Amino acid sequence: MRSQAILCAACFLVGCGQSGGDSATESTGANGTNETAGEDTTAGPTDGATTGEGSDADTASAGATESTESTSGSASDTDDTGTTAGTTAGTTGELPPDCDPGTTSGGEDAAEDYGHATIPPQMALADTFYTYELRTNIGDCSTDRVWWRFDEGPPGAKLELSGTDIVLEPGEEVQYEDGGSPRERVKVAWDLADVEPACYSMQVTWRAWLDCGLLDDGAWGPEVSQAWDVTVRQNHWYSGDMHVHTKHSERDDDSGSVYDYYTRMVNLTANDAGDDFAERRTRSLRGRLHWLIFSDHTNNELDECGRHFSNWCLDADEPTMATGRDVAKWWTEEVGDTLLVVGSEISNQFDGHFGFLPKNPYPGHPQYAPNYLDDATDYDYDAGFGPGIFRERWVDETATNQQEIDLIHAMGGLAIVNHESAPVFWIEYDWTSLDFDGLEVWNGGNRHDQFDDDAFHGDMDVNDITEDNLLAMELPEDPLAHSYIGMLKHGRWPMVLVGGSDVHDFQEVVCYEGPCDPTNAELALPTTTVWAESFVWTNGIDGVGDGLQNGRVVVHDLANFIDLRLTHNATEVIVGDTINAYEPGSTITLRAFGRAANFVDGDNRVLLVLGTSGDPDDRTVDVLYNSEDEQHFVDKLKTKDHMRYIRPESSFDRSWQFELTDEQFGGADTYFVWAQFVPWHNPLYRVGNGQDMAATGAIRVRKTP
Repeated sequence: MRSQAILCAACFLVGCGQSGGDSATESTGANGTNETAGEDTTAGPTDGATTGEGSDADTASAGATESTESTSGSASDTDDTGTTAGTTAGTTGELPPDCDPGTTSGGEDAAEDYGHATIPPQMALADTFYTYELRTNIGDCSTDRVWWRFDEGPPGAKLELSGTDIVLEPGEEVQYEDGGSPRERVKVAWDLADVEPACYSMQVTWRAWLDCGLLDDGAWGPEVSQAWDVTVRQNHWYSGDMHVHTKHSERDDDSGSVYDYYTRMVNLTANDAGDDFAERRTRSLRGRLHWLIFSDHTNNELDECGRHFSNWCLDADEPTMATGRDVAKWWTEEVGDTLLVVGSEISNQFDGHFGFLPKNPYPGHPQYAPNYLDDATDYDYDAGFGPGIFRERWVDETATNQQEIDLIHAMGGLAIVNHESAPVFWIEYDWTSLDFDGLEVWNGGNRHDQFDDDAFHGDMDVNDITEDNLLAMELPEDPLAHSYIGMLKHGRWPMVLVGGSDVHDFQEVVCYEGPCDPTNAELALPTTTVWAESFVWTNGIDGVGDGLQNGRVVVHDLANFIDLRLTHNATEVIVGDTINAYEPGSTITLRAFGRAANFVDGDNRVLLVLGTSGDPDDRTVDVLYNSEDEQHFVDKLKTKDHMRYIRPESSFDRSWQFELTDEQFGGADTYFVWAQFVPWHNPLYRVGNGQDMAATGAIRVRKTP
């Protein structure tokens, strides 16, 4: 566990929404059009502030289409790599119908510096949170007086005036006289907790009071309206934590039982700072956690728990205080809305740590694996040292990492390399074997750091991409295989991608201000969020454990999240899926949408979509999309460049088209695409120096032979 070591050392979805896009996306993005034509309205608000009464708004556009779902993974033959043959592998489906792309109208006679400056995000997931920071250009002659009206919005949507307590419901208006940021910046905020998939209409209108000098009596500028639809899509992303230690790893009775962690998951208790996961806006994707993997050390002092996979670690413990296999299962059955799974952290002496991830801990169990008996986990497997005891180097000094991995597989588990690169040598992986199933690409240990970058893509400095408008760069890792991307390039598909908090105290809090204790580890920082159409652990197709095994994963912190989709031949795929039979030169449309929480570091977040061939001799990484460079910049509506930035605490929705060439595939028939934010690493930190991060698993593209 990284924190202790440092202390010792010192889609398938169908809803309404714009499809992947067409050639117009290169000038407008996926989010709207660049229209400014419209009828100038001369009637306007009066002097003196007025606020209209709120009224109930229409809930959704007429004719909104209900979402449907299907899964193709079980219905198709598989190719020689074990993936579904045909257009895609995994979760697939037809594209959703279009919602209204939206228009900006009015103000055509106004100066060029008067109008809307941004294009709204038009895609969101149910049970999350949507915000749009609507920015305007108020004009050189504008005064401190501005008038806003929230013309239309679904129930629950608000229009917030930045820096004030003024909040408008749909149908309300306000005349604001005090200047500052509310003159040109407001925010649409909408909690999607109980919102059904459909198209939902929004419209905001504003105008500024113009006064250009002593001889100018002043007058209201033209009214400008922005109207758009938001596509709310089905949400099958389930959040959890892969790397959780109970009191039997910490050897401290106050560190946490299974029940203690459950209460944190569902917001019955808060952390030591009083925070929980309930706030979708900034604290989590869906207002709670859904699953946890308990990973107590196999070399802990309480052998009856970690080393033997005890059913009930201490017989005298009550259910609220206990840990163990039966305890996790009992609480899962009792509460019915979580999946609690017992794994372990195999703590090989000086050669690294493995996460043991059970494939099917309770075969046939109605909540974990209904009617599914395959891939059973044998917790009591005896490798010669007693039931359930791992042959690690604390038990047998001659044990090797390869033997540990073989044992994990024999027991019906997946072997995940934890914190493969670390600030201290005795928890680093020694890379004597590549037979593991996945990599922990972000270990909590306080905050995102250079060691996490190293595990994800070999410590490639993506800041160089944004600073220099690069369209390609090189993977620095040597050997190249020593990272998640490197393993993909060496033919390992799927490769499990996870993040783990490594938390040892269920109420601990990560520090954010200034240089601080880098050993802090907070539950679900980072979060591993998995696409699972069935909320079971496994059914062999689309449970949470299946999603982990197949790489349908986004690793992120707080409400930062990227949902990456590729569309080819009118079919959409998500991370972990494959586009088969790709003809070089044909068009692929990418769409990345999601959320950015309040930023700890910096004042904006850059979104990158990157790609690389499956050729291990090719180190080139292509920049397929960069939210702030000149190549991929989405045209502004009026004057300002704010569209290119992903602002703090906001939703985003970016689309782009690209074609892959034979040269980009190199000597392989595969190509991998992934998305991530650019993590700004504060130089004041040696470790734990970044936050505001999200990284997706990859989508594979296979060329026609």
